[in-house]
Amino acid sequence: MRRSGTVALASAAAALALAGGCRASRGGAAVQGGVAVSHVVIPVPASRAEASVFMVIENRSGARLTLTGGSSPDAETIRLHREIGGLMEPVPGIEVPAGSRVRLVPGGYHLMLENVGRALSVGDTVILHLDFEPGVSLTVKAPLLTYTDAVSDLPVR
Repeated sequence: MRRSGTVALASAAAALALAGGCRASRGGAAVQGGVAVSHVVIPVPASRAEASVFMVIENRSGARLTLTGGSSPDAETIRLHREIGGLMEPVPGIEVPAGSRVRLVPGGYHLMLENVGRALSVGDTVILHLDFEPGVSLTVKAPLLTYTDAVSDLPVR
């Protein structure tokens, strides 16, 4: 009887989690010092020329933090972009105020992998090295997901 009670309790907890929209992120995550990145995902690109990268950056420190760039063994360059009115424009950095977080999402800030050196498909992983001022670097593995799965992995706020 105890075992069936435990199973019922676990089933109820799972149902509550689903009802509340709770689920584990499929995206990559990493922490270095006061910097945390999570929900790092790449929608499978339409071509090998470039791919978007989305994520959440959290600044757990008491000082301003700026994402200044990065690199990947799978791309010639990584550029920081922002979309405004349907047009993409490069930006020199993405500021994350102390004690806050910034979402890199479709229609806003995001990273662009340019001149991708291999065909990318669902299930692949891309290693990203991200550089922040003041002097923080971290490495994260970003899974490739369908566009719908990648976007649904990102938190709403």
